[in-house]
Amino acid sequence: MEIQGILSAIKASYGGISSQLKRMEVISENIANAEALPDQNGNLYHKKVALLKNKNNSLGQQFGEKLSLKLTQSNAKHLALTGSNGKKHGPSGIVENKYEIVEVGGEKIIHDPTNPRADENGYVKMPNVSVVEEMVDLMSASRAYEANITVLTASKAMAKKTFEI
Repeated sequence: MEIQGILSAIKASYGGISSQLKRMEVISENIANAEALPDQNGNLYHKKVALLKNKNNSLGQQFGEKLSLKLTQSNAKHLALTGSNGKKHGPSGIVENKYEIVEVGGEKIIHDPTNPRADENGYVKMPNVSVVEEMVDLMSASRAYEANITVLTASKAMAKKTFEI
């Protein structure tokens, strides 16, 4: 049975809230390890990103593909919202977001001959994490989280009003 009506808005808000929480967890881990030095074995922390999986267990669409929704006529009296891949989108098709955490390779090389982990030329390998970029991503995730909380609050208020009728 598919959830419809106001309950689907609550379900969609919950999915958005859990998505943004996962993003914030990954971003905060990146910020915490931005200045981490390689360990004794030379292993270096790599930036992590949370990628959304779709129903087919593959990674999420590119940003442009998500925006490519268009209206198609399925019946003379109805319009259906479909994406470029032909799949229908809507409140009943919203599922709980599942993320895969992926490490992004790369490293920064900084000249610091006083560092005990420096090589013979005085260079130290550092994680490829930009704290400024991570803070911008954190603010974005935080605002999206707040927006989902607002939608959830409004949906709850509407559901409460319907019970008064």
